[in-house]
Amino acid sequence: MSKFLIAAGIVIGLLGLGTYAYIETHPQEAFELALRAERDRAMLSVKSVNVDGDNWPYLDGGEGDVVLLLHGFGGDKDNWTRFGGHLTPDHRVIAPDLPGFGGNARHEDQSYDIASQRDRLAAFVETLGLERFHLAGNSMGGNLAAAYAHSYPEKLLSLGLLDAAGVESPVPSELAREVEATGRVALIPRTREDYDHMVDMVFEDKPWVPPFVVEALAQRAIENADFRQKIFVEYRTNLFRLEPVLPEIQTPTLIIWGDSDRLIHISAARVMDDLLPNSELAIMEGMGHCPMIEDPRATVELYGPFIDRHTPAGM
Repeated sequence: MSKFLIAAGIVIGLLGLGTYAYIETHPQEAFELALRAERDRAMLSVKSVNVDGDNWPYLDGGEGDVVLLLHGFGGDKDNWTRFGGHLTPDHRVIAPDLPGFGGNARHEDQSYDIASQRDRLAAFVETLGLERFHLAGNSMGGNLAAAYAHSYPEKLLSLGLLDAAGVESPVPSELAREVEATGRVALIPRTREDYDHMVDMVFEDKPWVPPFVVEALAQRAIENADFRQKIFVEYRTNLFRLEPVLPEIQTPTLIIWGDSDRLIHISAARVMDDLLPNSELAIMEGMGHCPMIEDPRATVELYGPFIDRHTPAGM
C-alpha cells in the first residue's frame, strides 16, 4: 500500500541500526511513528477537544473552506490521511475519531446508533465553532453524514457520500449474503484469519502494507472486537433509514461508489442518486468499499472539483 511506503522508509531512517529488530518487537510503536510521518506529509496534525466530557481526537490541517470527514465502522481519523493530504493545500481538513472508535471514548452505558452519533457530531461541530462546511463520510460515516445533513442543512456547503450505508440495496451485497448464511460479520475480526478476511472484503485491489503495520492494525481490531460488536448491534437494531429523508436533503451531494464494493452493493448508489434531488453519481471502476484509502488521488480528483464548485467566492 503506497500509503505507508514513504512513511515506513522514514521510520527505518529514523531508527537506523537495529530497525528491523525494533519493528519486530515493537510493532505498535513503529506503526505510530509511520502514522506521524504520514500525517506530516499530509500537513495534518492531531488535536483534541473536550465535547460534553469526552475527549475527541481529530486530524486538522490546511487553510480555506472546511472539509469535515467521517470514517466508517471500525475505522478512525487516519482513514482520511492521504486523501486529506491532497486537499490541505487549498482547504482546511478536519477528520475526527468518532465516539466508540479510534482514540475517542467508549461507554458501555451509551448507545452508538446513528441518531445518537448525529447529536454528538453536532456538539463537536459547535465546540469547534464551525459555521458552514463541506461534509463527507464513508460507509457508516456516510449514513451519519446524511443524517446530519437532514437535521442541519444550514451548516453545509456540500455533502459527500462514499459507499455510504443507510439504504437497502436492491441487490444483496457479498457481506449481507455471508451474514445471512453464516452469521459471521466480517467487520468484527476476532482472530488474525478474521482480520485478513475483512481486508479482502473491504478492498478490491488490496493495497500493500508493511507487515509491521498489518500486525499493529490487526491487533487493535481484535482487541476492540467486543465493543465493535456492541456498536454493530445498536446500529442494526436502531437503523437510521435514509430512504425517507434523502428526498428532503437539498444540499448539493456527490455520491462516489466503487463498482466492486463487497460490503454495500453498487445498486444502493443508484437508490441514493434517485432519491436525492440535487445529486451527482460517480462510479469508480475496479474499486472496493473505501476508495479514499484504495486510491486517494483518484478519489480526490472526483471530490475536489465538486467542492470547489460549491464553495462561495471569498471563503
